[in-house]
Amino acid sequence: MEDKNKRKNKKARRLNFHKGRQSRNPSQTNGTPKIQIHSGTAIPKLAVLSKKYLGVNDPMGFLTDIRLAIGLPDSKGASKYGEVTIPNKNGQILHASLRVTNHQANAEQYIIHNANLDYNLSIVVRRKWRRNTFVPHDDVKLDEYVYYGRSIASGKDTLTKIINSIIEFLKSGVYVDTTGVALKNTSPVKKQK
Repeated sequence: MEDKNKRKNKKARRLNFHKGRQSRNPSQTNGTPKIQIHSGTAIPKLAVLSKKYLGVNDPMGFLTDIRLAIGLPDSKGASKYGEVTIPNKNGQILHASLRVTNHQANAEQYIIHNANLDYNLSIVVRRKWRRNTFVPHDDVKLDEYVYYGRSIASGKDTLTKIINSIIEFLKSGVYVDTTGVALKNTSPVKKQK
């Protein structure tokens, strides 16, 4: 009988604590770029990841791997944003946000959540094609590159090229799609059909 009471008490005490090594910070539900991306740490991790995706055409797990490499939480239900500071050759500093997700952006959300930086980049990877739901906003400078499963599979090393383009963005502040398969949306310009 005593062993049974000990087990009950042990179970009761566990209810007061979070399991695992989860962050004690509140989840990022408002979409603001509060997570600082450190290029010096992220770039080497992305370089290793780039090699992992050579010859891989299935994007399963791809977004999670990128988020972890650049230091973004992989929480469910919220867009994953990070803020990065990139010095350019002229000594000027670019304050940019990087969003890595599976759904297209509504640029107004950057205004609503006070997340609109000098430049905003969104990388969207989806396994299946969907109608373009991107919504531009006149006051938000946002470039979004959308990659779909079929177009990813049609190219050679598409996922590796996406990672390499993110590395170049973290170095220079410029994202160049080298895959040739991305749908590009731009704000404040209207979306592509």
